[in-house]
Amino acid sequence: MKTLTKRIIAVFAVVCVAMSSFAGCGNKKPSTSETEAVIQYPLEFGEAESGNALGTAPELETEAPETEAVEVTTEIEDVTDADGQPVTTAVIVTDAAGSTVTDDSGAAVTSIVNATTIVTKAASQTTTTARYESKQDGRYAMWLDISKDENFYFEGDFLHIVFKVKNDAPDGDYKIRISPDLSDVAGTAVYPSKVIDGTVRVNKGTIEDVDVSGESGMVFYGNNVACKQGDTVDCYINIKNNTGLVAFVIWFYFDSNALDFVSAEASGEYKKIARDTEVGAGGKAATAE
Repeated sequence: MKTLTKRIIAVFAVVCVAMSSFAGCGNKKPSTSETEAVIQYPLEFGEAESGNALGTAPELETEAPETEAVEVTTEIEDVTDADGQPVTTAVIVTDAAGSTVTDDSGAAVTSIVNATTIVTKAASQTTTTARYESKQDGRYAMWLDISKDENFYFEGDFLHIVFKVKNDAPDGDYKIRISPDLSDVAGTAVYPSKVIDGTVRVNKGTIEDVDVSGESGMVFYGNNVACKQGDTVDCYINIKNNTGLVAFVIWFYFDSNALDFVSAEASGEYKKIARDTEVGAGGKAATAE
């Protein structure tokens, strides 16, 4: 479990034990004035390597986009006329030593042959990995609300992230990788049965939506979007079969050599929950500086 999530869940545990107010902790419930400063942590977004409690995002393997490379060859072909008939030309005959052959009168001997030309051709097209260096960047979304002593059950998209595709981004697929860290009202870590990354497809045609229709367990998943260089794209982090949450820290990682982070905010059913978590200075959209 990541450091920052441990911290906010530890806050929950300390309040739970000290004030005996939450599920499984006791019966006495403290007043709002006693607890509201520590039992709510509004939705907040942060970034890697900025001195925050999460620290540096872990290294992830990033795939270089694929490009088309052409293998070139040269061939000798006969020259033909407009009717497709071979064009002929007279050439001087030489012997094995390269000397001109002459007749009895001393004139050079000639021969009629088909005219030829050298043609450059693309022999084949092969898929190769371009010389492209990716750069991993990361942001986190953090939230905690145990003020109601109950879990929150929101479904569908809940975090909206906006990226700008760089004008010089190579054609290819760029993953938006998701790493959730979760807790329920009992202070128990919650583990999704599956996490599915999203994809930004740049100038490579259409891309199918992420399909979670057959999933029966809790699933965190991104969305797929097709775009071109220079486009602004909307990416979402979604949840299906939410078993109940009161806290999360969710990292999302992207290739900053191809994508510029623009902003992030709460969305869907969760937007009202985030807005109602009013303690502190958070709870609003984060934007790139």
